[in-house]
Amino acid sequence: MARDENILRLAKAILEAHKTIIFTGAGVSTSSGYPDLEGMQKITRGDRYFNGDLLELLTNRFARNNPKEFYRLYRKTHFRVKNSPSPTHKIISMLQADKLLAGVITMNLDHLHTLAGSKSVVEYWGSINDNYCVAQHHYFDMSFIATHKIPHCPQDGSLILPVFVERNMVALRKELIHGEKAIDAADLLIVCGTKAAHGIQGHPHKIAVINMEPIELENQADIVVHAPVDQVFSQLVTLLYHAKF
Repeated sequence: MARDENILRLAKAILEAHKTIIFTGAGVSTSSGYPDLEGMQKITRGDRYFNGDLLELLTNRFARNNPKEFYRLYRKTHFRVKNSPSPTHKIISMLQADKLLAGVITMNLDHLHTLAGSKSVVEYWGSINDNYCVAQHHYFDMSFIATHKIPHCPQDGSLILPVFVERNMVALRKELIHGEKAIDAADLLIVCGTKAAHGIQGHPHKIAVINMEPIELENQADIVVHAPVDQVFSQLVTLLYHAKF
């Protein structure tokens, strides 16, 4: 079957590459119980009290002016600390530990790659584990947010917000630089579970795309797999560790 042949081609490409980087989006976290962007939009637009756009919820202005409302919806959309890493997160971590992947870049905010064991994950916008008080910028991890309904800093009393909300969803420059350098140095780039592709267009080396639906980047991709990501990575593990090419 064509799908299996493309996964086989991807497995061979991983084994042949000197440096493979994986770039992930919401599709790797949906089986962990996280909604994708469209799902989160349905939550915010369908909420009888908020009834607005997801990006409006994630603004500094809204969160500071409406902390109770912000945290009520934030816990429905992004802050799902009881959700565990998906099979794909765990396999990516294993491949990185075995040096079959050189690095992980994600646009996700859920921190699941790190929770699965991946090291030095580039998180373009930060994550739910990056929280700071608005007055003196004291840091708090996700466990503090989980145990405080509307978290305020014990030291100065100011509201605590996720870094990506405090920055109005402006990407972290340091993370962008790290990600761009990793992408430039990769001879195989795997784009997985995302329609967006920040900093990827024009990448001179081999690109593989794993996504349920077609995306624009496929026009320059060498390998394309349209299938659920957990299914693809399950097959990849079998091929990489047990198959003879």
